[in-house]
Amino acid sequence: MFLHFIEERAHKEAFLELAHRISKSDGFVNRNERNMIQSWMHELGIEKWEPGASSQLTTAELVGNLKDERLKHIFLAEMLLLILADGSYFDAEIQIADEVRRLFGLDEAGFNKFKDWAEQVNKLMVEGMKLILSTSSERV
Repeated sequence: MFLHFIEERAHKEAFLELAHRISKSDGFVNRNERNMIQSWMHELGIEKWEPGASSQLTTAELVGNLKDERLKHIFLAEMLLLILADGSYFDAEIQIADEVRRLFGLDEAGFNKFKDWAEQVNKLMVEGMKLILSTSSERV
C-alpha cells in the first residue's frame, strides 16, 4: 500500500525480512500472509527475494537503525496489516510488534492508532471480497 515510498534497496530488503520474520513467527505461513509478501515484492520492484544473511540479525539490528520517521511509519503500518492478515494476533507477533514499536520510539497511544487503522483496513478488505465474490442473488 505504502511501500512504493521506500527508495533504498537496503530498506526494501529489511522490510521484506521483517515481513518474513513476522509471517513465520507463529509457526505457519498463512496463504494471506504469503500472498501479501508476494504482492509487496512486486510493489517494491523486487521480483526475486529470499531471506539472506539479514535473517540472522536481531530485530534491533534489522530495523533499529532506521531514522526517517516516515519510513518507520510505513514499516509499522504494513507490518500490522501482515500481522492481522490471518485473522489472529499471536504472542510471537505481538512480541515482534512491541519490539518494533519500542525501537521506533512510539508510545502505546501512537501504536494503537496504527493498529486500529490496520484493523479497519482488514475489515474493509473482507467486506470488499464478500461484495466481489457474491452473486447478485446473494446481495438481495
